[in-house]
Amino acid sequence: MTAMERARGYVTARPTRAGIVRVWAGSLAAVLVRRRAGPGVRHSAELRQLVLALAASEVITAVLLSTMLPPGVRPVHAALELLLILAGLGVVAAVARHPHTVDAERVVLRTGFLGDVTLPRPSVRSVAPAVRTVPGRGPRPVPGEPGAVACSVAGSLNVALRLEPPVRLDLGPAGVVDATTVYVSADSWPDFAAALALPRNFSKRHPSGGSGAPK
Repeated sequence: MTAMERARGYVTARPTRAGIVRVWAGSLAAVLVRRRAGPGVRHSAELRQLVLALAASEVITAVLLSTMLPPGVRPVHAALELLLILAGLGVVAAVARHPHTVDAERVVLRTGFLGDVTLPRPSVRSVAPAVRTVPGRGPRPVPGEPGAVACSVAGSLNVALRLEPPVRLDLGPAGVVDATTVYVSADSWPDFAAALALPRNFSKRHPSGGSGAPK
């Protein structure tokens, strides 16, 4: 068995619309009951802040618009606005409650609700800051860069994981990629580097971060 055959990761398929709604609803419910999120490297801070700002502005707009509507229409309008605001909050909750994780065997790069990428930990050789914009959402190939895969909710990415040997990832309709680089979004790339630097027996118990750099 070659190194390439041993170094196989996998991609969690993007859920259906109903599945996405379930993730949003479950994440939002967990926040409301103050259920503690698991440890890991947080990501997509800019997206979370943007969606929260939009949800807040939607609340103000909904209240102002409601005063201008006929009384008979207001309940329907209120219900639609409530669904829209809850959808936005569900996006934020889903992303916040599904951080990237590192343990003794795997590095799991999460989007929250658009599919994840799981890599064998020994194949992740380094992590470094990288400013990239890749069209699309979820796990996807990077146009113009053979061997590169992006995994994010939004198009902006700021961290590059270098893989050696390459990891074979099946991206579904986009095809199979022997990935040498995976771009992701992370709130702190030093935290990601610290998590990868932890001894494997320690990270199995604590799939979050420490200090140092990947070996």
